[in-house]
Amino acid sequence: MNLKRYLPLVTLLLVSIAVVACALAAVYVLSVDAKTTEEKVQSSLQLGGPFALGLIVLLWFGAGMDQILSRLKQKSTRITVSLATYLVLPVVLCIGLPALIAFLIYGGIAAPTGWRELPAPPQPAAEVAAANEISVIIRTDTGSYYSCVASSPSTCWEFALEPEERMTGRGTEITAPPTLDPPGNAISTLGLSYTDLGEDGQVYYVVLEDGSVWVLRKDANSYEAGFASGLFLTLAIIPALAGLLVIYLGAGLSALTRRIAI
Repeated sequence: MNLKRYLPLVTLLLVSIAVVACALAAVYVLSVDAKTTEEKVQSSLQLGGPFALGLIVLLWFGAGMDQILSRLKQKSTRITVSLATYLVLPVVLCIGLPALIAFLIYGGIAAPTGWRELPAPPQPAAEVAAANEISVIIRTDTGSYYSCVASSPSTCWEFALEPEERMTGRGTEITAPPTLDPPGNAISTLGLSYTDLGEDGQVYYVVLEDGSVWVLRKDANSYEAGFASGLFLTLAIIPALAGLLVIYLGAGLSALTRRIAI
């Protein structure tokens, strides 16, 4: 029985076990928020398990690429195709794909959404009494005041005191009407411009004649979108580099053990 025939398979199995151990250990060490050993172990199993599985798939993917390319008979063709495959495919898979997802995150968050209706207040709104870049205070037709954080509609509406001034935050009131018409007859409008970490934004709040409250943001999500996509790319760097490494590791081990087995 020729045991050399099984050398590539045995090697990949042993390396797969080592990859799992390294992935679990890496997540264990990086679990800085976990306060106890039990929490670190749990985090390592929950996050390190899928990470390890992904690395194993990429490891065997790299070995599979080598096996397929080794079947090309003509040496010049095999070298050309191998170079193109090893230089393009792993980079696209491990770097290009995360970058594309980050771009989609940025585009999806930063895309203008137009006027958005806030949840119905306890009583029909009569006036936009005050606002800042993230929240609005309305006066109802009975003279009561309620506040709402526009980015968290589930917290609308909370009872509020009568505001002393219309601008309750860092914003500057905009006297010009919004470029996009409200979705109905507006009886009260308040617009403001603000700067957050160097990012300019505008927000308009309107009360329609039916008592509903609407909000319009312009360029207000650019920072949040950039932060979200940047955070995704930052968190994806380590897995991407690890995936790129194991693809080449799998291909290299397959090529080396295949030659030894001959």
